[in-house]
Amino acid sequence: MKLTLIGHDRRFAVEQAVLNYFPKRDGGSAVVRLSESGRLASAVIEYGGKTAKGRAWSPPDTLPDGALRMAFYRAAKQIISPPPWGALTGVRPVKKAIELLDGGFSVTSELIRRYGVSPVRANMATDCAAAAVTLRERLEPKDIALYISIPFCPTKCAYCSFISSAVQSDRKLTSKYLDVLREEIELAGETVRHLGLRVKTIYWGGGTPAVLEPDELSDLLQRLYKAFPLDSLWEHTFEAGRPDALTPEKLRAAREGGVTRVSVNPQTLRQEVLDAIGRRHTPEQFFKAYRQASGFESVNTDIIAGLPGDDEKGFRDSLQKIISLEPANITVHTLARKRGSRVTLENTSACSAAEVAAMMDGAETLLRGAGYKPYYLYRQKFSEGGFENTGWSKSGSECLYNLCMMEELCSVLSLGAGGVTKWVGGNRIERIFHCKYPLEYIARRDIMKGKLTAFADFYGRSNE
Repeated sequence: MKLTLIGHDRRFAVEQAVLNYFPKRDGGSAVVRLSESGRLASAVIEYGGKTAKGRAWSPPDTLPDGALRMAFYRAAKQIISPPPWGALTGVRPVKKAIELLDGGFSVTSELIRRYGVSPVRANMATDCAAAAVTLRERLEPKDIALYISIPFCPTKCAYCSFISSAVQSDRKLTSKYLDVLREEIELAGETVRHLGLRVKTIYWGGGTPAVLEPDELSDLLQRLYKAFPLDSLWEHTFEAGRPDALTPEKLRAAREGGVTRVSVNPQTLRQEVLDAIGRRHTPEQFFKAYRQASGFESVNTDIIAGLPGDDEKGFRDSLQKIISLEPANITVHTLARKRGSRVTLENTSACSAAEVAAMMDGAETLLRGAGYKPYYLYRQKFSEGGFENTGWSKSGSECLYNLCMMEELCSVLSLGAGGVTKWVGGNRIERIFHCKYPLEYIARRDIMKGKLTAFADFYGRSNE
């Protein structure tokens, strides 16, 4: 969409709204104005042969970004179907729900009234806000989360744009990467002990951490428990990922090494859809891997709505089969057409926004009916229909790392390539972006060490 900004240069705020309501970038134009006083925002959108206008006011002593987005939304909703999240843009809509909850408002009704959020999404955000506030009250200033990145996969899925390498094609790279990761674990443990911090939750992500061999995983876990103060650890999550990467030996190594939660993620249980997205496993392999993982305290499994070759009935059948296993957690994702993914580069046909809406609304009904509640959610750019990714859990089985990370409830120290270390203190959040690629991570130990120094400096400044 062609944008013309008059009276302001708040392009990012407007572009957020454009991506939210017109993600396919298939033409149209918009003129977005801000009055001289900076209080009145107006938008005129021309799209698909239609013209629509919207206006909104900024409260005194606030930035005009919210009014600009609201004006754009009021024009856009005259042209397109009402988006599920109404005027809310950005990755973390639950933050607005938390603000309302802290202010003593009725969260669901205010999300609907103020922002045009659909009743289903407003209820989900309310549940997620309650889960976040409950955890926030348990956390203390010195509590942190730890993330460990294993950026390797058996193969790359068609929808994926993550920075990861195919492990079978380069075991030497994996070995070198793990050597540097071992060094970082030791240095990070020293930093955490020196600062007097308490690790409350650990999460192994990727990539597919289950590509590690059993002896590699055992060695890393032993080093982790030796390096860090983990006497007050609440949970330890290993996102095993692909069923074709799992073996009983790897699961045994994880369990004996202190892991309490594991994820086994098929994304769909339809063979033709698995083939279409490049997942080299069968539904039967998922069920086998899931049974092998049953000895952990909690098991999570993922499913994606909107995959190429899927439909509403197929998605529903897959989800019902997963629910029948009674996992502690089920994460429902929306397909996002990420830049760099094969789905995007090849312009692969996938489900329409209407089909995804039916899948997501049907998932909400099925999961609530089976006793699951949403506890965290987030959104991604270019998600079909503007829908969300949501973690659902049985009561008391929430993955606390997901809450800490998504709602920024405590600092997160990230180890490895592709991660983000996040320092949370008071009303301030600072981020350190890591080397994206494994080769860069291996070659630049100085960056790894500098990141740990910066993390320590954050805590030093907070105590001044």
